[in-house]
Amino acid sequence: MGIEHRLHARCGGLAGSHVHEGHEHAAGLGRPFAFSSSPRHFERPRPFAIEHIALDLTLDFETKSIRGHAEIQLRRVDPEATSIELDAIGFSISSVKAGGKEARYTYDGKRLVVQLGVNLDRSTLTIAYSATPRKGLYFLDADEHVPHRPKQAWTQFQEEDARHVIPCHDKPHAKMTTEARIRVPAGFYVLSNGALAARERVGDQEVFHWKMEEPHPSYLVTIVAGEFSEIEAVVRVGGGTTSLEDTVRVHDRTIPLSYLVPKGREDDARRTFARTPDMIAWFSELLGVPYPWNKYAQVVVSDFFFGGMENTTATTMYEHILLDERASLDVTSDDLIAHELAHQWFGDLVTCRDWSEGWLNEGFATFMEHVWRERHLGRDEYEYGVRNDLASYLGEASGRYRRPIVCQDYDAPLDLFDRHLYEKGGLVLHVLRTELGDTLFWKGVSTYLHRHARGVVETRDLLRALEEVSGRSLGRRFEELVHRPGHPEIEIDLSWEDGVLRCAAKQTQTAADGVPNAFEVPIVLSIVDSEPPHSERTEKVRLATRADTFSIPCPSRPRLVVVDPEMRILGDVTLKAPADMLRAQLAEAKTGRGRWLAAQALAKIDDPPTIEALATRLSDDSEFWGVRVECAEALGHIRAREAFDVLVKAREVAHAKVRRAVVDALGRFRTTAAVEALKPKALRDESYLVEAEAARALGKTRQAAAYEVLLDVMGRPSWADVISSGAIDGLAALRDDRALPHLFSRTRYGHPARVRRAAALAIPKLATDRRAREHLEELLDDADPIVRMDVVRALSDLGDARSRSALRARAEVDLDARVRRRIREVVRDLGGERKQHNELKDTVERLETEQKELRARLAKLEAQTAPTSKGKAPPEGPARPKVGKKRVPARKKKR
Repeated sequence: MGIEHRLHARCGGLAGSHVHEGHEHAAGLGRPFAFSSSPRHFERPRPFAIEHIALDLTLDFETKSIRGHAEIQLRRVDPEATSIELDAIGFSISSVKAGGKEARYTYDGKRLVVQLGVNLDRSTLTIAYSATPRKGLYFLDADEHVPHRPKQAWTQFQEEDARHVIPCHDKPHAKMTTEARIRVPAGFYVLSNGALAARERVGDQEVFHWKMEEPHPSYLVTIVAGEFSEIEAVVRVGGGTTSLEDTVRVHDRTIPLSYLVPKGREDDARRTFARTPDMIAWFSELLGVPYPWNKYAQVVVSDFFFGGMENTTATTMYEHILLDERASLDVTSDDLIAHELAHQWFGDLVTCRDWSEGWLNEGFATFMEHVWRERHLGRDEYEYGVRNDLASYLGEASGRYRRPIVCQDYDAPLDLFDRHLYEKGGLVLHVLRTELGDTLFWKGVSTYLHRHARGVVETRDLLRALEEVSGRSLGRRFEELVHRPGHPEIEIDLSWEDGVLRCAAKQTQTAADGVPNAFEVPIVLSIVDSEPPHSERTEKVRLATRADTFSIPCPSRPRLVVVDPEMRILGDVTLKAPADMLRAQLAEAKTGRGRWLAAQALAKIDDPPTIEALATRLSDDSEFWGVRVECAEALGHIRAREAFDVLVKAREVAHAKVRRAVVDALGRFRTTAAVEALKPKALRDESYLVEAEAARALGKTRQAAAYEVLLDVMGRPSWADVISSGAIDGLAALRDDRALPHLFSRTRYGHPARVRRAAALAIPKLATDRRAREHLEELLDDADPIVRMDVVRALSDLGDARSRSALRARAEVDLDARVRRRIREVVRDLGGERKQHNELKDTVERLETEQKELRARLAKLEAQTAPTSKGKAPPEGPARPKVGKKRVPARKKKR
C-alpha cells in the first residue's frame, strides 16, 4: 500500500499514527506470536455473580487520587463457596463490610478476598478505599511545557484496567448494572454510563449521579470530568435525518445524543459528528436491532492514547477526531465514529466471553466502518476500504507474525489488539457476507444479536447463527479464516489458446507454525467476451491443492478477465495476465475494484501503451478516486520519463486524495526535476495531507535541494500535526546529516506527541552512533506510551544490540502492555539477524534501480542504432531519469 488512507486509530490501536508498515519488525517473519513463556488463558471461577456496583467517589485533582466507597451486590452461584475474590490494584482499604457488618478479608495489593460464609444466597459488600491510580484513571493539567492542556480526568478501563479504580471481577464475561456518584470541583461536568439521575451543588463541589440500568462489563464503565461545551443531537429511524435540534424517535423511543467537546470547538464538533444520527438509524435498520441503550454521548478529551473507546452509552474520543474546515476537505472522522458506534451492538450489547474472542467485538466494529461508507458513499468506497484493510493485515502478517484470530496464548489481553483482530476480523465478515449474500448474512447477524443480547458470545455462536439461517456448512471456512494462522498466497497466471482460457493457480505460502500447507481457495473469474455485445459471465473454481490449472472453454479470446471481483480470497494474490487484457480491464471493468486491480497489475509493465492507459484513467475526473490513486502509484512504480511527465501534469487534479497519491508517486523519481515539481505542493495546497505527502516525497527524491523546503514546512501548524510529521519523515528519507539537530530537539517533551514520534523514528535513518542510541534510550522513560512504542521501533531500526539492556530495564517497569510487547519483540530480534535483513533489502533495491537504469540505457542504444526506412538511425528518443547507484535502504511501506 503506497499512502496511508486510515487516518484515525480505533479502540486499542495507536491514536492516529503516521507510522507505516515498514516500521513493523520485518525481521520477525515466521516468528510465533506467543513467546515461550506466554500462558494459555481460561476463565477463572465465579462462585458469586456480581449483579450491581454502586460507586461513590471524590476525584481529587490536586493529588490525582480518588476516595470513597463501592457497594457491590452479590448472588451466590456455587453453593459451597465461602469467599469472593475481587480485582483491586493499589488500593488503601479502610473497611470491608458484608451485609452491613465488618467482614474478614485479605488483600495483597492485587486481589481482595472477602470471607462470606455459606449461609447467604445474596449479600452486599461495602468497600471503603482510596487510591492514586497508575492506570485506568488519568488526571490532566497544564504545565510549563504544555500550557494549553485542559484540566480533565478520564477513565480508560479496556482491557483489564478497571481494577485500578474500582473493585470488581475485571473480565468481559462478568456483566452487572452500575451507578456512579462522582464529586468534582464546581464548574466541572461529569459524564458516565446510562442516565443522569441527579446533579447537585454541595459547597465547592458538584455531585453527579449516573445510573446504568442494563448489565455491562467493568471495562465499559466510564467516568469523564472536565469543562466542556455540550451540543445536543437526536436521531429518527424511518423518518430520515434531522437537524441537531430536532426531537426524534427510534422505534417509538426518543434517543438523545450529545457531543461534549472543548470550549471553542463547537463548529468543528457539528462538522465532525453531523452524520451520527444517520449512522444510528441505518445500523438499527440493517441489524434488525434498534439502538439498545437510553442515550448516546460522544466526549472528546485530551491526550487520549486510543482513537476512541466504546463505553456503554458514552464513547470517549481523542482530540484529533475534531476536524477544522480545511481538514474536512479530505479527512473524515466517520470511520472512527461508525466503529465506536457499532460497538454499542458488537461488544456492549453482545460481548466476547474472553479476550481471545475479541474479534467478535473489534472485527465487527471494523467491518461496520465499511458498511457505513457503502451506505453513505457507495460500493466502490466500501470495496476500497476493504482493500486497504487487507493491505494493512498483510503488512503485519508478512512482518511481525501470523496468528489465529482466536488465540488463547498471550501475555496481556492488549497483545491481541492488532491487525489480525481488527482488519482480518473485519475481512472475515466481508468474505462471509460475499459468500452468503446480503439477505442471509444480515439475517444471520440479526439472529446472533437477538439470541445473545446482553450476554456473552464465542465464535461458534456466530457460526451457528449463520449456518442456521443459510443451511450451509461453514465449519471449514471458520477453521481456515479464524482458527488457523496465515492466509493463502496465490499466484495466478491467465492465458488463452485454441478456445481455452487457462487459469494456472499456485499457493506459495510456507507450511509452518500451524499455517496450512494448502487452503481451500475460491477463485471467481469475471470473463468479458471480445466480440460485441461483450457479454460477461462468471466462472467459479476452487483451488484445494498447492497448484492446479483450470481450463475454461472460451471460443474467442476474452477481452478482459477480472480475477476475484468481489474479494472472496482473504490473502495475497499476484496476477499475471496479457497486457492488452489488463489495459482493457482498466478501461472497461464495470466496478472500481476491477479497474484498480488492473492498475496494480500494470505497474509491472513498462511500455508506452500501458503508461498511456494509466494516464487516461488518472486524468478522468469522473473515475472513482481509488482507481486514480492506484494509477498514480503504478506510474510511480514504473518510473519512466513518460510516467513522470504524466504525474507532473496531474499535480493540480481537483480531488485531494488523488493529488496526494500523485505527489507520493513523484517522490519515486530521484531527480532535481522531481524536486521542482514537488516544491509548490509542499509549500501550499488546499489540503493538509497533500502538503504533508509532498514533504515526504521531497525527501524520497534524495536531492539536496529539498532540504531547505523541508525545514521551512516543518514548523507549519496543521490538523493533527500532519505537515510537521510529513516534513520530518521527508528529512529522514533525505538522509541529510544537517537535519539531525532539528530531529533531536523535536523529540523533547513540549512538542506535540506526533511530532516527537516522527522525530524519534527519523533519527536512526540519519545516525547510528552512540549519541543516537543513548538519546533514544533516554526517551524510553517518556510519559506518553505511544511515544515509547515508537522509540522502541526506532531502537529496532537502529539495530544496535547494546540497546538490549535499556530495553529490558524499561520492560520490567512499563505499565503499558503494548510497550512491553514491542520491547520483547525487539530484544528477541535485535542484532545481526535484523541487520542482515536490512542489508538484504538494501541490496534488492540497489539491484532493482540498476536494472531500471540498464533497461533505459539499452532502449536508448537500440533507438540510436536501429536503421530507419532510409537506412538511418532515428532521432534520439526521450531519455529516462537517471537514478544514482548509491546504496540506500529500501522504501518502506506506510502504515
